[in-house]
Formats: sequence, structure tokens, C-alpha cells
Amino acid sequence: MLCVLIAKVNHPEEGNSFTAPARAATQAAPVPHRPTAFGLNLSYPAYWSNERAFMNLAAGGIWQAPHNGWKDFDPARIDQESTIRSLAPGEIAAMALVRPAAAYRSDVAITCFYDGKGVLGGIGVKDGKASPGRFDFTWPAGTKALIRLDMTDPADPVRHIDCREAGADRKAVFDRAFVDGLRPYKAIRYLDWQAANGNVAGNWAQRTLPTSTIQGGPQGVAVEYLVLLANQAKVDPWFVMPWNTDDESMERFATYVRDHLDPGRTAYVEIGNEIWNMSFPAARQALAEGELAKLGSNRDEARMRRYAQKVTQSFRIWERVFAGQMPRIVRILSGQNAWPELMTIALDYQDTASHLDALAMAPYFGQALLLEPPADTSDLGPLFAKLDEMVQETFVPALRAKQMADARGLRFLGYEGGQHITYSGKDATLIPRLNRDPRMADSYRKYLDVWDRQFGDMLMLLASSGAAGSNAAFGMTEYSGQPLSETPKRRAVLEAIERLKR
Repeated sequence: MLCVLIAKVNHPEEGNSFTAPARAATQAAPVPHRPTAFGLNLSYPAYWSNERAFMNLAAGGIWQAPHNGWKDFDPARIDQESTIRSLAPGEIAAMALVRPAAAYRSDVAITCFYDGKGVLGGIGVKDGKASPGRFDFTWPAGTKALIRLDMTDPADPVRHIDCREAGADRKAVFDRAFVDGLRPYKAIRYLDWQAANGNVAGNWAQRTLPTSTIQGGPQGVAVEYLVLLANQAKVDPWFVMPWNTDDESMERFATYVRDHLDPGRTAYVEIGNEIWNMSFPAARQALAEGELAKLGSNRDEARMRRYAQKVTQSFRIWERVFAGQMPRIVRILSGQNAWPELMTIALDYQDTASHLDALAMAPYFGQALLLEPPADTSDLGPLFAKLDEMVQETFVPALRAKQMADARGLRFLGYEGGQHITYSGKDATLIPRLNRDPRMADSYRKYLDVWDRQFGDMLMLLASSGAAGSNAAFGMTEYSGQPLSETPKRRAVLEAIERLKR
């Protein structure tokens, strides 16, 4: 699941009118210049993302029912620790594992340990050997592999499944190469790791536990691991709290962050993702709640004022939790880069601005590159020439947004960024070729240089990893362990980070 849309809305909703609030923002003191820094949005921690984050290869899995057309296994029969409590006669369950980097090139010996009584097997594996509490197998190079639950004792079910390379440290939570790959960045954004777009998570009693086998489910990754990863990688965490996070969950989450995040790290906090974007469930919910409360004379006002209410309510909780330690958090309001003026509705609603530290936008470039694709897609030269022209264009509205932030004494950040080329034509190779071409690194160099010269502060790029599909390709890499020479976007970003150190 991509954490951005294939086509973002770049205009007001049809039929709505928007007039900027008559009250002008109070001129604030100039915002101190902050050095440029680049962060990274993490890809969804699932087996299909091709990125290995957890040492436990089952952490990105999902239980499916092969006997029932490979539909998702009934969630009502799975407990909070990802345990299937029982199997009916003839039933089996299967879970795809995250592929370790070495398995892209060679066979890999894997051992799965588990608690409880039952029988664990495999699908698509070699040399499988089951014994009480474990299952050993060989992962064939270049293929996917699944574990299969054939039998489980309802009184002592198979649980806490942990699959990793044979002989690997069983105490290690994260893949070392994954953690090392994050260290060059200033921050990591947990949009997908917190399942914010799913609009499901938010009840503390139902949250993902650190003891849960599956960490990539609809409740998001356990907060304990979100904080641990930031501490181990020595980066700042950017939390995206799901819209339905209730007050208890918000307070408990904030308290855990306060008590366990390294004191030298800063927690960036955002409420919901892209509430301006009506393609997401949270935006539609905000609109419905705003209209029910009669918060505006039109849909834009109702939605953005409800956004302001939710942000203010949530950040008051963070302020109480971090009383006396406010420099440790950055409170963020996010909007649409193409239409930044929409955000004045939220910024200037009641005392919203007084509960904020930053305004953030997503200055993508290249959205319109292939709206009218050339008949001949064999020559990429003209497309890259056009793409480079689009770099400066994307920052025109971003400069207006920065002026809005400056006027209110707020930092200006990029919550997402990078190329946003999408395609719906017949050439299935075009998007992969564009993203793999060395000239894409040149486009990124221009893009990052403009951000550095005109904005400064932090830009969060999208995304850590993802397959190069026929319609879009947002990953810095396509899979874990991909050579740097094959990743022009990532290479350009790492070069820019090194230049900033000089």
C-alpha cells in the first residue's frame, strides 16, 4: 500500500468556495534559520514491501487461509499477539515471510522458533524439518517463502513465532543493515508504521503489543519498537498519530515517548495524514465531524476547522505530558503543497497556532510529467529535460506556504517529497526505466539543492523502499540490500547529506 495517492487533488473541491479568514495572522518574530536536513518516510513493514526491517521475518506477515481461497484468516480468531487460537478440522493457515536480503542472491538457512504445541511447516521452501518448538528450512534464492500452521493445541496454541537466519542473534529486534541504512538521515516518519491511513488504530487496549508476532497489521507497529528504532538508528522520530487515537491512547503514547526516547532526540508529532485529501478515510471523517458540529459555512471550513480542533485537543495532551520539556517535541500541522492557502482556515481558527511549532507540506515534483505521455517512450532524454524544469515549479506554492509559516513564527517542513511520477499508459517499463536511470540522480540533486537554498530545515523524502511498478515507483530502493549503484535516488540523497556535513 502506498502512503501517497497515485494522483493528488490539486484544486479546491468542486462546488466549494473558500475565502481566507478576514483576521490577519499576527506578525511573529522571525523564525531562526535552521540548517538543511533530510529525513525519510519508512515503507510499510510488510512482506510485500521488499524491505526487511525486523529480524523476525514473520513481523511483516499476515495470516491467510489457503483452504479458503487464500483469503485473510478470520481476525476474530486471532488474538492480540497474532496467535490463531484454534484450527477446525481440515483448516490450515499460512503466512508469507519478509525476504532477507541474502535470499535475493542465494539460498538461506532459516530457523523458526515458537512457543506452544502444534505443527509448523512451510510452502515454497526446501529441506523443511519440523521439531517441537521449531521449524528449520532453506529459503530458495529469488523466491518467496511461507510458513504453514498445520496443527495447534487450543489449550497451548502455537504463538510468538520468530523466523530468522539460522544462528542469528535471537535478541536482536531490527535488521542491522536496515538500522545502519537509516543513520545518515535526520529523522524517520512513521506514517505507514503507525497505519495512519487505515484510520483503524487508536484504542490503547487494542494496540499492537511488543510481544505480537505481526507488527505490520492495522493497529500499526508497537510504540515500544517505534521508539527503540529511533534510539538505535540515532534519528528523530516523526509520529503520525491516527485520527481515531483517543485521549487515553494519546496520553499513554506520549508518556512512553517522553520516558523512553533518548533525551538528545526530538519527537515530531502530526495528527492524521493529509486531512486535506478527501481520498483518505480520515479526511472524510473530519469533514463529517465538522459538518455535524456546524463548524463552517462550506465543506472546506467544516473539515479544516475540525482538523484544527483535533490538533489542538491532541497537542494539549502532549503539552501536559511534556510540561517543562517542550523543546523535546515539534507539533505539526500539515497541508497540500499545491493549495497552501487552504491551511489558513486551520491555522487561524481559535488558538490553533499557539499549539503548533511547524507547518508542513509535501513538495513533490514531476506529477504532470506523463499526463500526456509521448508516443515514443524509448528516448527518456526529453522527459528528463521536462522533469528538471518541474523542480522549480513545485516550490512556487511551497514558498507561499513558508511565508504563511514565517508570519506565524512557525518552522516550515516537508512531510513528504521527491519525484511523484505516475503513469497509466501501455509501456509497463517506462516508470521503472525512469526511476532506475542515472539521470534521475541529477534531477534529485537539483531538487535537493533548491530546497537547501530556498528553505532549509527538514524535508522528509518518500520512501525507504518499494517496488518499481508500472504505474509509480516511490522507493529509494526496490528491495533490501540493493546495491547503491542501482539506486540513483538514494545515491543522490546520501551525497547531499554528505555535502551538508562539510
